Amino acid sequence: MLYNAKMKKGYFLIILAFIMYLIGHIFWSISLLYNNSFLFNKSTEIWIINITFGLFSILGLIGFLKLYRKS
Repeated sequence: MLYNAKMKKGYFLIILAFIMYLIGHIFWSISLLYNNSFLFNKSTEIWIINITFGLFSILGLIGFLKLYRKS
């Protein structure tokens, strides 16, 4: 039972990571379509895009490590 709960946590982190990737990709695509900043300013827009992709990589790494340890 505990094994199954930790597997679910690993899968949850991976799903959350790919949701962060999707959000970052949408922001990035919108910023490419509009030459002007679609948020407050260009610097804020770049930070938001980088933070979402950074969260994607961190959550994905943690999720895959949890699944690797349990396999």
